Amino acid sequence: SKMNEEQLFYFLSRGISMEDAISMVVNGFCKDVIRELPLEFAAEAQKLLALKLENSVG
Repeated sequence: SKMNEEQLFYFLSRGISMEDAISMVVNGFCKDVIRELPLEFAAEAQKLLALKLENSVG
């Protein structure tokens, strides 16, 4: 689904880069699911998410 433009505007208006804003929104969306995973899976999921988000803007 499309990311909430109001959320992005909020971050951007406070000087946060687009890349960081997207990362914060996605991580916030995923954190409840990742928190329920066993520790080793949670760590791996967080790494994979970070890799996927890396340089995703543009």
